[in-house]
Amino acid sequence: MPFSLFLFTVFPALLCITSCKADNPRPELPQRIEILGIELRKVEPGTFSMGMSELDERVEPYEGVRSVEITKTYYLGMHEITQSIWEKVMGSNPSNFKGKELPVENVTWKESIAFCEALNKKIKSVKTLPEGMRFRLPSEAEWEFAARAGTKSVYFFGDNSTSIADYAWISDNSRDGTRPVKKKKPNPWGFFDIYGNVREWCLDGYDVRPRTKLIDPLLGWKNMDKVNRGGSWDSCEDCCKTGRRSNFGKDYKSNDVGFRVALGMELGEIHTPYED
Repeated sequence: MPFSLFLFTVFPALLCITSCKADNPRPELPQRIEILGIELRKVEPGTFSMGMSELDERVEPYEGVRSVEITKTYYLGMHEITQSIWEKVMGSNPSNFKGKELPVENVTWKESIAFCEALNKKIKSVKTLPEGMRFRLPSEAEWEFAARAGTKSVYFFGDNSTSIADYAWISDNSRDGTRPVKKKKPNPWGFFDIYGNVREWCLDGYDVRPRTKLIDPLLGWKNMDKVNRGGSWDSCEDCCKTGRRSNFGKDYKSNDVGFRVALGMELGEIHTPYED
């Protein structure tokens, strides 16, 4: 084929491909998603300082401040998974305090992972969810990034805990049990019950944090002890600080431990469902 004819034939095709891509950009992700009663809000990528300052030198490696970058958009549940949602997916209710709009509790980390896998199977035919995203527990970094909602203070409402009762069910006001979700004020990004009600499982294992900048971190995935965040109905104000972390074994369950889900791309070491 003459070179001039080759150019005449191929270049329009290339131009067409380029034009088609420009004319058909990826659709913008919705700000909110609701499915099976789970309300999720979009969280855009960003950077923040995770952890707490002025710690004892023995605690600093685990809870000290680290620079974190989140590079992928994800969604986080606006509320903790309720008992009604758990029943829709799992067909049972393990909770100690019964009530459809109460957060599910008395579930282990492994059972929370199993819920996410069952949820993904249940909604497999739904075509409206963002491509490539799956339900899972949030990483600890994703949880804290959304919890802080752009703030740098001890709590997302300031450094003083005086007004925490406006945002959380804790030991002072919970009447010794969980309370219905979304009854307190949300944080600035629209997430409810970040503090109190139930402690929330995260994907990460409890481990020392590297002192370098962390990008989309998922730490200690294979560790037996798993991170939980936010404090519970049985917690004091100090336990609810945004940067505070605690840990239990993957088979631990209690009437003050539950979770909220994330919808996002897979992270780090996660490629298959967790196994012992």
